[in-house]
Amino acid sequence: MRKLLSAASAVLILTANAAVADDSLEETARAAVVAFTEAVIAGPDAVAPMLAPEYQILRANGTGYDRDGYIAHVKEVSARPNFTHENIVATIADDVMVVRYVLSIEETIEGAPVTRRAPRLTVFRKIDGAWKVVAHANFGATAPPQ
Repeated sequence: MRKLLSAASAVLILTANAAVADDSLEETARAAVVAFTEAVIAGPDAVAPMLAPEYQILRANGTGYDRDGYIAHVKEVSARPNFTHENIVATIADDVMVVRYVLSIEETIEGAPVTRRAPRLTVFRKIDGAWKVVAHANFGATAPPQ
């Protein structure tokens, strides 16, 4: 009976530690995607330091950019947007964190109000102690590439 209680206690402790680890990972992921979203909103000068050298983006309409191409196409958002990140699911191995989530955002871009709710996938890599974005997939409906 004593061994059974010890085993049950060990399972409870491991389960509690896993829950704490999951909460900590979700907090880390949320902080990283919020920082990335805010940097994109702020424009090229804010987003550039967040991007890893190998960064790539792919949008739902097939448009893709490398790091320099993306920085050249980022537009500063003229009004402070209202956004939330929902359904955050993160995995981590070594210095790589993959986060899938839904971004809901209301913003004004080039004078036009825009409301979007779309799934995203963002890959981060820890470089010099900071999470940098390696890849981003935006599944929000956009106009076809021109």
